[in-house]
Amino acid sequence: MKTILRTTLSFFALMALLSACAPRAANAQGNASSAAGASSGSPAGASSAAGASDNAGAQSVGDVSTRLAKLGFHVFPKPVELPRATVAALNPSAKPLDLAALSGSVTLLNFWATWCPPCKREMPSIERLNALMKGTAFSIAAISTGEKPATVRSFIESKGYTFPVYLDEDGSFGGAYASQGIPTTYIVDKSGRIIAGIVGSREYDDPELVAVLKELAAR
Repeated sequence: MKTILRTTLSFFALMALLSACAPRAANAQGNASSAAGASSGSPAGASSAAGASDNAGAQSVGDVSTRLAKLGFHVFPKPVELPRATVAALNPSAKPLDLAALSGSVTLLNFWATWCPPCKREMPSIERLNALMKGTAFSIAAISTGEKPATVRSFIESKGYTFPVYLDEDGSFGGAYASQGIPTTYIVDKSGRIIAGIVGSREYDDPELVAVLKELAAR
């Protein structure tokens, strides 16, 4: 957790981005894609083909950003790096969550607590999302913040949830990444960077969101 203190500036930047207007960020990315498309139309031959490929990639990124914004997520204009830190797993036989190793798959990073009604309301949909995304490059990391392991274990077992749960027992990590309240949830890309986030409860097995996550996982 000492690593978290050394990256306070990044946390403040993250919180500032979360409070920004998501549609505005998404539209800015979309406009950048349009501008790239307009400027790449003149070269011919191999240059034209390369320009078309780059433009298609930019449009794809812009399209995902726009779709996430429409679904209520705050889309960050620039992806946010995660610190080098680990969080203990609820399952004693499971490995701790290594934030620096969150690469190679898309990750839903969720901060929650057993006493939080909105957190509990969205968790069945997270369980369903976990099942829907099986076989794809996708993972879930649900971090309980500020609670004892026994409390969290009792709740998870009573509900039969199977997605990975981790313990921020002293609340220091949640205090940095969920300072605006819980639940707070982030989408982490395959490079291990936060690309979007949302504060508050939602249904995570929403077909439109599942489609976006599958598209990101397939890249």
